[in-house]
Amino acid sequence: MDIYFLNKMIVINGIEIAIVNLLIYGIVSYAFRKHFRQLQTINIISYYWFTFTILTGFWEFIFVTNYKCVSSQAMNLITNQEHAWTKYYPLSYITPWKMSEIFYAEYGAWADREYMTTSDDWSRVIESSHAFFCGLFSMGALFYKVFSKQNEEFLILMSVSMGAQLMNSILYIFNYIYQTHQVYSVNYNTTSFPTGTGLIYRPFMYINLFWTLMPTITLCEYIWKYDNNFYYIKKKLNYNKVRSWSLVNE
Repeated sequence: MDIYFLNKMIVINGIEIAIVNLLIYGIVSYAFRKHFRQLQTINIISYYWFTFTILTGFWEFIFVTNYKCVSSQAMNLITNQEHAWTKYYPLSYITPWKMSEIFYAEYGAWADREYMTTSDDWSRVIESSHAFFCGLFSMGALFYKVFSKQNEEFLILMSVSMGAQLMNSILYIFNYIYQTHQVYSVNYNTTSFPTGTGLIYRPFMYINLFWTLMPTITLCEYIWKYDNNFYYIKKKLNYNKVRSWSLVNE
C-alpha cells in the first residue's frame, strides 16, 4: 500500500481505500459466521453474498442521503478527467460512508450519469429500493437464521431479498442499454462518453453482472436444497386445511 503525505496529511488512493473496506467487510463477515454456528449452515458463497448485500445497502443509503455531494464529486472527476480509484484522498476516507461517496462518484462519472444528474430521481429510486428490499431483507434473513428455531422466516426473507435483487438488476440493465440509444439521455453514446462494443468503454457497468448472477445462483441453490422442505410445508398446510374442515363438519 502506497501512503503519501500531502500538506502534512496522510493520503491514499481510491483502490487502496476499496481494498481496506473489502478486507474489513471480509473479516467482520467471517467473525460473525465463526461466532454464530447457525450461519455456518448457509452455503458459504450465499452467506458472503448476503453480507455483501447488507454492506451495499448501507452504501446505497449514504448515496441517497448524500446525493448532492456525490454528484459534485462526479462532476469534478469528469471536469478533471480523473478516476476515483487513482485519485488520492485523506486517510479518513477508509470509512464505509466515505467509501460510498468514492464508489458512486466514479460510477456516476464514468458508468451511469443518471447517478449524478439532479433532473430526475431514477438513480435514487433504484438504490433506495435495493437498500430496503435487498439489504434490509438480507439482514432480516440472517437475523432469523441466528435467533429463530424455525427456518421458514429465513427462507421467506432470503427469497424476497434475492428475488427483488434479481428483478431490480434486470430492469436496471435493460433500461440503461435503452438509454444509450436515446439522444436525450445523459447516457447516450457520444464521442465524449462512448460505450464501445458491449459497453467496453464503460467497464464499471460490468459490476452489475454480480447483482444478476449471484441472486440467481443463490435462489437456484436454495430451491434445489429445500425442495423437500417446501413439499413438507405444503403437505402440512394441506393437512391443517383438511383437519379444520373436518372439525367444522363435526
